[in-house]
Formats: sequence, C-alpha cells, structure tokens
Amino acid sequence: MQVFAVIQHYVHHHRMQKQVSQLVLRTGALLMGTATLLAANAANARMILQPALESETSVIQPLLAQTTASVAAPINNGIYLFGEKPLPDQLQTAYMIFEARAGQVVGAFYAPNSSFDCFQGNVENTQLSLAITETYSQEEYAYALDLEDTAVAGPGGSQFAIEGFHQIDTVSDNDLRILSTCQAHYSQTI
Repeated sequence: MQVFAVIQHYVHHHRMQKQVSQLVLRTGALLMGTATLLAANAANARMILQPALESETSVIQPLLAQTTASVAAPINNGIYLFGEKPLPDQLQTAYMIFEARAGQVVGAFYAPNSSFDCFQGNVENTQLSLAITETYSQEEYAYALDLEDTAVAGPGGSQFAIEGFHQIDTVSDNDLRILSTCQAHYSQTI
C-alpha cells in the first residue's frame, strides 16, 4: 500500500502541474491571439487612414491557438519498465514493470528494497485502466494512468509514454522476477 500511495501522490502532483501548465498555455495563447487581432486591426486602420502607405503595409493575420488531444499510440506486445526517475534501481523511487499482450497488461508497482503490488488491466483509449492488488491485504483498487504520444523519428512515428513516468530500457532480473510473480498470481485467479 505504501508504494501505491507514493504513486498516487506523485501522479496527482504531476496532473496538477500539467493542469496549471495547460491553463497558463491557454491563457498565453488567448493573450497572443488578442494581441495579434489588435495588431491586425491597427494595421487595417492604418491602411484605411493612409491609402498612400497601402502598398508598403502588410496585413497581419491573426494567430489561432491550436491544441491537440493526447491520443496514445497502441502499446505493442512486450515487457516495459517505467520509473518516476529515468534511472533504474533508485531508492525511494516508484517503478512500474509490466507485460502488454493484445491490449491487456499484467505487472507490478514497486520500490527497490520494498514490497510490490501486482496489477492487471487493459489499454482503454488514452489510459491504462488497472486493477491493483495490495500485497498484504489482497484488496483490489481500480486505478487509471494517462497515456501520451511521444513523437519519434523513423518508422511508426510515435510511441507511448505514461504520465508521470520515464521509460527505462534496461530490465533487470529482479524486474523480471517481480513480473513473473504477478503473472503467476493472476494466472491462478483467471
């Protein structure tokens, strides 16, 4: 439960930061759009008031703020490791190891030298919808993590990211042991 609480706190804090950043960006885009419209109107007014300068004055077109929704790329089959920090095996850092197969995931949240909580779930639109089993009480909790697209040069053009986590390429034997334990746990409950 400790690891789950740390992850919940971190993801909640990250979401709040993201919401504040989005609000600041939207406000900035609105202000830029307003300033651009004012500049365009001033340029048009000059053109009307001073026809002699018409050939020398260019009309400034208003900028429109464009935002795109975060749509996650499909998760390819494979084993993935994510951490709050981009380095493996850091103390007081939460990690997430899982295997994805046909849109289904099984894995664990853990912190080095601590317990781990298994989860299973699936990819739903832009989220990982998980059912986390608390190690000691065996209580199950529903939890969702946002997925984000990340642009990548080359074939495919994008891969997924998990909000609040960094993908780590090196999977250790201990990571695989934890994953195997959770896979065995859920194979018995299905």
